[in-house]
Amino acid sequence: MSAESTGIPMNRTQSMGSALNRGRLARYSLWQFRDFWWERGIAILLIGGLWGYVVLEPLRLTMGPQWTAPNSPAARMTLQLASAVVSLAVLIAVNGIVSTDRKHGYYRFLFAKPVSPVLFYTQVFFVYMAGVIISMLALGGLLRTILPTFNVLNFLIYSALIYVAMGGIGFFLSVATRFDWLTLAAVWLGARILRGVYGPRGGWRSKLVELLPPVHKLDDVANSLIANRTAPGTDVLWLAGYGILFLVLGLVLIRKGQIAD
Repeated sequence: MSAESTGIPMNRTQSMGSALNRGRLARYSLWQFRDFWWERGIAILLIGGLWGYVVLEPLRLTMGPQWTAPNSPAARMTLQLASAVVSLAVLIAVNGIVSTDRKHGYYRFLFAKPVSPVLFYTQVFFVYMAGVIISMLALGGLLRTILPTFNVLNFLIYSALIYVAMGGIGFFLSVATRFDWLTLAAVWLGARILRGVYGPRGGWRSKLVELLPPVHKLDDVANSLIANRTAPGTDVLWLAGYGILFLVLGLVLIRKGQIAD
């Protein structure tokens, strides 16, 4: 039955459909948040907590009062650990963010109802981002109990940046490939290696590696952003912009229905 046959104006019908779409998305967000914690959040907390305990607690006991001394290496070690935990958390969070639904046959079922796939997966991306930040809030609080000078707010800002940068690439790969977590790890590590090898040499290879993810900026951004909240703006924009670009590309592929089987 068409809108004309019912006597309902077309624009009103469209607005009603949009409202129903938003309502369904709002209800889905609760399920998405629940799925994040059961499937990813608990793992992030356990792995991050155990990793921090195994690495830092023996050093803290060995160093004694020197652990909190002004020139203690504890701050740098904690910062490096925190940066690594964030990257691992993002890898866990975006693993299968789209491809899992496709592999298990949920994709057709989810969108048998009038819900936009683009809006649905955009919401998933940001719901998972909130989950990662909450997880890092808990782990950052634990790090602060070990090292009182650790700044949790700076750590959360860094976590959000890395989620956008790394998660945007992971989202695209989850749309375009079946083995997204492995591909993302290979891209992230491979970009660091290739930039380290060919970046300083000049020539066409040096120009080519500039197209790779700007992972060579991570150490400087982590050191300055977590410690002082003063990361260079160009580095932050480069990381965030790269991730946003690939997030948008992934959403374009979803809109066009070009999803890897």
